[in-house]
Amino acid sequence: MKYAAIDIGTNTVLLLVVEKDECLRDIIDLSTIVKLGEGLTNSGCLSRAAMSRTMEALKRYADITSSHNVKKLFCVGTAALREAQNSEEFASAVKDAFGFNVEIISPEREAYYAYISVRDDPRVCSDDMAIVDIGGGSTEVIDGSRKVFTGYDSLPMGSVKLTDMFITRDPPVREELERAVSHIKKTLSRIVCREGSVLVGTGGTLTNIASIMIGLQEYDKERIHGFSLELPQLERLTAELAALSSAGRKALKGMEQGREDIILQGTLILKEIMLHGGFQKCVVSAKGVRYGVIYEKCRE
Repeated sequence: MKYAAIDIGTNTVLLLVVEKDECLRDIIDLSTIVKLGEGLTNSGCLSRAAMSRTMEALKRYADITSSHNVKKLFCVGTAALREAQNSEEFASAVKDAFGFNVEIISPEREAYYAYISVRDDPRVCSDDMAIVDIGGGSTEVIDGSRKVFTGYDSLPMGSVKLTDMFITRDPPVREELERAVSHIKKTLSRIVCREGSVLVGTGGTLTNIASIMIGLQEYDKERIHGFSLELPQLERLTAELAALSSAGRKALKGMEQGREDIILQGTLILKEIMLHGGFQKCVVSAKGVRYGVIYEKCRE
């Protein structure tokens, strides 16, 4: 029996198709950059162009799930759809076009799904964890263990949102980066990380950073999932990205095409979280919210 989860994020739309028999087995795991939240910080609404790009990706995903005879499809939306004044209009258009509902989930639900995607994966799970999910519109910092979801903070910053707020030049000038970092530090000031916890990171920023650090010619989930990135490596990469234009970043081995204009901002968030929490390394999870949705729904 096959199930699918679609995660509509601020920057990407992701599709996971699994088959359930004695265990869950991945069939398809796809990511498409659509920039749904582009300009949202300043306008308060999803743009027609952004909604059109997202609908195109969803049409492709709907065709895939249909061809694979998926029994149940679950679709969730996160920060961009929580914030946009016209999100209900978008959700109605999706329902009319493809026949499935978009559940716009709360920050707590988003954090919980990210948590169980890590908790139920022995490759990245630890006894005490701080899980960070860096998205385009928000960043969730989650506290938990193998058994308990302890709590979370949903921070109103992400790679797309920081770009809209602070970055106008390509490459960004020093003053723009300083303002972005100052904002990140101020936002993180309310976060307290437990001493001794292991930092696990998920989301497109994390997987793309790992891909660049490894130097992958093309995306390789098996090599990225469980990769341990160290703070000195991240600091060097941040400096390298800051010195390059989007075109220069696009040429880097491992760079996900379409993410070159926001990867630096996501990297800044991760670096400041690691410095703030005293973390020397971060274990990368290539799973995330879509897996959490499947893990929960397939138990029901």
